[in-house]
Amino acid sequence: MKRLWIITIAVIGLAVPGFAQEQAPVDPLLKLLVKKGVITSQEAHEIQREYTNMKRQTAKQQLEKASAVAQQEAQKVVAQTAPSTPALPPFLDGFKVGVEAYISYQDGTRYEGTPGHTSDFSRFTLKRGYLNITKKISPHLEARLTPDVHQDSTGDWKTRFKYVYGKFTWHGRGVLGKPYVEFGLAHMPWLDFEEHINRFRMQDPMFMERSGLFNSADVGIMFGANLGGELPESYRKNVNSHYAGRYGSFQAGIYNGGGYHAQEHNTNKVVEARLSLRPLPTAAPGLQLSFFGLTGKGNTSAEPDWDVFTTMLSWESPRLVLTGQYVTGTGNQSGSAIDATGRALDRDGYSAFTEVRLGAKRDISLIGRYDHFDPDTNSATSDQQDRWIAGVAWQFFKGNYWLLDYQKVQHDNPAIPDENRVQLTLQVKY
Repeated sequence: MKRLWIITIAVIGLAVPGFAQEQAPVDPLLKLLVKKGVITSQEAHEIQREYTNMKRQTAKQQLEKASAVAQQEAQKVVAQTAPSTPALPPFLDGFKVGVEAYISYQDGTRYEGTPGHTSDFSRFTLKRGYLNITKKISPHLEARLTPDVHQDSTGDWKTRFKYVYGKFTWHGRGVLGKPYVEFGLAHMPWLDFEEHINRFRMQDPMFMERSGLFNSADVGIMFGANLGGELPESYRKNVNSHYAGRYGSFQAGIYNGGGYHAQEHNTNKVVEARLSLRPLPTAAPGLQLSFFGLTGKGNTSAEPDWDVFTTMLSWESPRLVLTGQYVTGTGNQSGSAIDATGRALDRDGYSAFTEVRLGAKRDISLIGRYDHFDPDTNSATSDQQDRWIAGVAWQFFKGNYWLLDYQKVQHDNPAIPDENRVQLTLQVKY
């Protein structure tokens, strides 16, 4: 016990300033105790080693504590000096603005009504300018407003609305995936679907719109949904993320019938629907069979018949897109497709489109399209026309393209010469 007290006193003595000499191998006090025979030399070294280790541990803890304090102070200084990002006003939460424009240079010939003659033209033109404004109002309600800049027949630049609607969404169950309702100046069921397969609306309108059967939006209500869950992320990322229901998608709506750039001239309502099916969702998810139909009256007070039925087979993959469609029907949206007695004309046609994507980034596309349309299948005169389109496109940034295309239109009527056009188009989109 006496020896334990002596060791304790020695350790305390080592901690007293003036006695401890950290540099020395053995403290002088320990040497004195060894000299007096209180402890052995080996015990002195052990006591010295234990004390040295204790001091090192204490110093390490103090250093770590000082470092932590310094780091906290530095973070406070950085937080105080860093520029603060102002919070968005609540009304801007969920607010998005985008632009889509087609700017072209065109050179070619066109038929303007003089039998046997065409006129030359060369011009820069703004084919389309959209300002897309959307706002997420609640988890299940979104609003969209899309002004459309266009040039009228006098050459004046005008603004009209393409879309103005409220969109309600909710979680689907079972066979219905991501159902939604658009109410207002809303999408019609066909063209938005086709334009997400054929990405080159910048070239010119799709086949049925170009043939004057209908356009892409109207005032009414439209319900749509995917069939089943979504296709795998790899397909949505590398092929097409739109209308990506595992078994397909559908849309159906009721509309005024005049379209988005015409006043309604009767009280008739037009019923439209599209159904797209994927017969092999696992083995061939890009294969779709689509059906579209509408029935109503043309947009005049005379209310001529207007019916359209379309079938399209399409294939999409990372490198190749193919579509083929056939359309038959009576009359058109404007009500102008009538004979001398006011009867709506029977009409039909077909179209094929292909896109081949080249390059490591699939940013180069070769496109081709063929349209055939007969505006009056009962006519004894030659009024059919064939349109050939070929082009090359470069997607230099996501959704932004340069497209160079050539178009040739051939008429069965021998009094109408062939029409030709070369066009360079820039699509700007964000």
